[in-house]
Amino acid sequence: MKKLFTLILTFFLASCSSFDDIFIDNDVLYLSAYENVKVVSQDSKLTGPNQHPIQVSSDRIDGALKLLLIRVGTKTQSLFPDEKLTIITEAIERGLSQAKPDQDVVFTIESWYSGLPGTRLKDNRVVSGRIFYNKDGLNVIFGSVLRKGFQSTTDPMLQTRNPDLRKNPYVPGSRIISVKNPFAIAAPPNSGIMRPRIAKGRADWIVLTNNSLIARSRLTENERSMARSSNIEMQGLRNELQQLKKELRSMRNPNQNYQYGNRGGYPNVSPPPTPYPYPYPYPYPYPAPYQNPNQYYPVPNKQRINPNRELTFKSLENMRSRGLISEENYLKKLKELGY
Repeated sequence: MKKLFTLILTFFLASCSSFDDIFIDNDVLYLSAYENVKVVSQDSKLTGPNQHPIQVSSDRIDGALKLLLIRVGTKTQSLFPDEKLTIITEAIERGLSQAKPDQDVVFTIESWYSGLPGTRLKDNRVVSGRIFYNKDGLNVIFGSVLRKGFQSTTDPMLQTRNPDLRKNPYVPGSRIISVKNPFAIAAPPNSGIMRPRIAKGRADWIVLTNNSLIARSRLTENERSMARSSNIEMQGLRNELQQLKKELRSMRNPNQNYQYGNRGGYPNVSPPPTPYPYPYPYPYPYPAPYQNPNQYYPVPNKQRINPNRELTFKSLENMRSRGLISEENYLKKLKELGY
């Protein structure tokens, strides 16, 4: 019996490349104490299937994450320490290349940060998040943005693997739960860091677009300075604002709204009901002011109709619902529209 057991054990170990492989989780791409990068199942179908697997180089991910800062008083500080970026970006690249459409990549890093409020020297802080790629770009939902980490491996929250995002800083972000963090994320303007439309009112969800996914060195002091006074804008919001401004300008200049036909370049509107000074039949050739039989004249201002009126009203309603225009300005613009 002893010889049979030895034979079976020898055969089992020979079939493995190493004994350690038995205990390795293939979905874990990096692991060091509480720090890790791994592939997990989607936490929600809210955003639909991901565009995985996808190849995004670690240099591009590194360059985008370098754009992320935190506001500390009147200054900014890099969210990710240099020594951590290389490790996690290489693991994130591998994770995205092997993840399935219904899987995400999650990460957790822990480091010592100085210059934070309430600390004299350095404080242990955690940054954790969930990453996935879709039509908007490379999404990052943060669980922790420099929330305090634990100093002891006997902490009960770690031992029991507490899944509560609001209490456990080591748990990654979620599509369905927004976590409030002690520090706000900042980025230089026009850097390609956006907020997805689906994340209305959430400060913990950003998108790294192709404009941000570029290999780069650390930000300059000028870029940091601009980031202090800049807010991360919503995807598509700039186009909406430009469209609204265009519509409001057209309200002030209604003559620009005429559609011109092919009649010699004249406005395609009906002629005024001015009585003709000659009895019927009119003499030929046509006397002034009707020397050109194809000539038409614009309708008086009171008869003009703004074709963008309804579109402008909808834009105003949208801006009002999103808090981008005050109630006073909203009522003023409605009055200008004639409502």
